Amino acid sequence: MRGQRGVSSVVATVLLIAVVLVVAVAAANFALSFADSTQEPAPQVHASMDPIEAGDGYLNITKNGGDELRMSELEIQIRNASGGGTVRLVDLPASGPLQPSNFEGDAGMVDNGSGVIVNSPANVEWTAGDEIGVQLPNAKSGDRIVVRIIHPETDSIVWEDTVTVS
Repeated sequence: MRGQRGVSSVVATVLLIAVVLVVAVAAANFALSFADSTQEPAPQVHASMDPIEAGDGYLNITKNGGDELRMSELEIQIRNASGGGTVRLVDLPASGPLQPSNFEGDAGMVDNGSGVIVNSPANVEWTAGDEIGVQLPNAKSGDRIVVRIIHPETDSIVWEDTVTVS
């Protein structure tokens, strides 16, 4: 019996060290998992949108500054917040008409013959002064149109604005 008393404090110390090590390894693993999940920051875009007239429904976005982006790196989401649906324009060409493969959602919101327009057809970068335009043939006076430019690579909305059709 005499030799048994000292063993319990040794066992308790070993168990305490083991528990501390397990907690430390778990905390380190949790902390390091955040380092692996970091991604590139979203690009910065400064743009403006012209008012939309109900007669022509032309949506025009002019880039005023920010990072240069390739048109193929962007998606444009157009939502009629007045209950008219949502369309997402994907795999954007630098110029020319949109194809059926460029639409996700309510494709009838956008006239696919209007195309995405960048000032220079040879310019695949969306730079300051360049315009993106599409026609919304069903836009009615009073409709609230929400436009988002999305950078799928970073899963970020890089620009958003709302306009009321006049």
